[in-house]
Amino acid sequence: MLTQPSKYQTKTYTFTPALERARRPLRVRNAVTGISLLGFAAAVYSYSMFAIKQDDFSDVPMPPNLTADPSVDSKSNNNYS
Repeated sequence: MLTQPSKYQTKTYTFTPALERARRPLRVRNAVTGISLLGFAAAVYSYSMFAIKQDDFSDVPMPPNLTADPSVDSKSNNNYS
């Protein structure tokens, strides 16, 4: 069973002319707000990617190559220096 349309919608669930008139002044403000939020999110993402690319990981020790051989004792490979 479908829900009943509100008093601001027609029977086909479209907006009434009164609701469209009431929402018209807010369209520009909502668009500016949406574009601003999208721009801020894109700026944070871009800055994060740019900052990570500049990081130097040469001081981080890398673990040895792991093998699929179960006879290799994994406890003896714990020093990554």
